[in-house]
Amino acid sequence: MLSPSKTVTACPFSMDAAYARFPNPAANGFRLPRCRAVALVAALLLFTSTAMAGTQTLRFQPHWVPQAQFAGFYLAKDMGWYQNAGVELEILPHGAEHPAPATLANGEADVALLYLTQALELREQGVDVVNVAQLIQDSSLVLVSLAESGIMVPEDLDGRRVSRWASFSLQPEALFRTYGVAPDTVDQGATMAALRTGAVTAAMATRYNELVDLYLSGLDPDEIDIMPLEDHGVGLAEDGIYVLESTLREHPDAIRSFVEVSLRGWEHAFAHPDAALDAVMDRIIRAGEPTNRAHQRLMLEALRPLYLKDETLRGPRLNRQDYQLAVSLMRNLGHLEWEPVPYEQFHRDVMHERP
Repeated sequence: MLSPSKTVTACPFSMDAAYARFPNPAANGFRLPRCRAVALVAALLLFTSTAMAGTQTLRFQPHWVPQAQFAGFYLAKDMGWYQNAGVELEILPHGAEHPAPATLANGEADVALLYLTQALELREQGVDVVNVAQLIQDSSLVLVSLAESGIMVPEDLDGRRVSRWASFSLQPEALFRTYGVAPDTVDQGATMAALRTGAVTAAMATRYNELVDLYLSGLDPDEIDIMPLEDHGVGLAEDGIYVLESTLREHPDAIRSFVEVSLRGWEHAFAHPDAALDAVMDRIIRAGEPTNRAHQRLMLEALRPLYLKDETLRGPRLNRQDYQLAVSLMRNLGHLEWEPVPYEQFHRDVMHERP
């Protein structure tokens, strides 16, 4: 006599596909029943897909070529910290052909690094940018001259040929007006060649890049005179993290996570400079930039006092007085015609705001 037939319920998933995706649960001699194993795998697949669904992609635009100026972001990405925080970060190609203000304004980037003056100029143009973190509180900009030129105080610039970057001309303009001098100004390229060859008497530089480049070119500190704009009342906040109001409104958690992870990345970069330089040099080599690790190490060290005070990050709040100073200087120079938005609307402290 035949035994009664038994109804067998098929597992709704392919066991072969499941074990190809996940480790075999038979490790250490233990094996789940076939359907229970597949159910477990299905749960893991569901968990993975749900986590991936919660990930927000953000496109980030640095505002110059790959270099140590962006080490904290590079390192955080390489460590996987953005992804762990639910942010799939795409660092966009960067350099002169990818201006950060335009990239943010036209929607090609979700997040960008901008100088405070650049952000206020975008506001003037009707682009609703907001500052969500201020990384560099003080100005790194200096006017540098060869010691033999005798440029010791701003009044010595009167009638002399001075180069400045057109995109960052506001602060030297404010310096000239404050001290009543009228130098012969010319646009400055991406190198310090005009200063070294005597084509200009003074040139703009940042402490962490062009000034380092001058020292590496063979000039000793006593062969150079430096006039920090910060010391003459026209130093303004520089690198800040900016987004559009609409982006912050639609993705507040992703923007907060981006800021938190980026700050962690910068802390780690200064605490572990070799790891930071590895991340920097990887981008530099891929971009084919003409620099080397020694230059980038000096740049990272020059950035340290701009980011840290007593080994603690100085950000991420934008100082109200710094905002008001920038607005005042820009209005006096005719760079702003419209009344700017209130400080509370321009700067959003996402690290402490909660929905």
